[in-house]
Amino acid sequence: MDRSVLSLMFKDFDQEEVEKCPEKMLSDFQRMHFERYYANPFPLRKSAVMILLFVRDGRLKSIMIERTDIGKHAGQISFPGGKAEPSDADSIATAIRETLEEIGISVQRADVIGELPSVKVPVSSFEIFPVVSFVDGIGDFKTSESEVKKVLEVDIEDMRSSLDNRSVTVAGKQYEVPSYLCGNSVVWGATAMIVAEMFGAMEEWKG
Repeated sequence: MDRSVLSLMFKDFDQEEVEKCPEKMLSDFQRMHFERYYANPFPLRKSAVMILLFVRDGRLKSIMIERTDIGKHAGQISFPGGKAEPSDADSIATAIRETLEEIGISVQRADVIGELPSVKVPVSSFEIFPVVSFVDGIGDFKTSESEVKKVLEVDIEDMRSSLDNRSVTVAGKQYEVPSYLCGNSVVWGATAMIVAEMFGAMEEWKG
């Protein structure tokens, strides 16, 4: 799969259909938060993540990170990214800056091949804007010790086929949640919603 094909996938998709994809990834306790939010909306802070695509050994890959054990999202699997700063021109600028800060990979605007619909996460009061880029190769990582515990390379097709319900522990309680796998790590919550959008755009393009 090359850049031209991927560019078509992420620029020529049905917005309304892709926006339906995250709904399928909501756990019961997430759905409760969403119902409360839509009944009484409140301002959400803007953030952005980078879906960084590349090809290795003929397979489409991406980079995810395991967060450190500190903070609200401790230990979770996510794409590189974070909250928008006043100096950021747009969500692309936020995603590019955060990717450099968190994993030391410099992504250029020319590498960006599309953006997915934003994902609202009322439990953390964020609206996440996913940015999709494609690069010819990945260099050495230089991780932020305060934010990143581990960098993970994920095979896109392996992740697509891993969709299932799995058990996760939240605040000492176990829940069954729709999820994907990144290696042996469970991808759920907001990140799984973004992954579902990615696959939705790819599937919708195939028709």
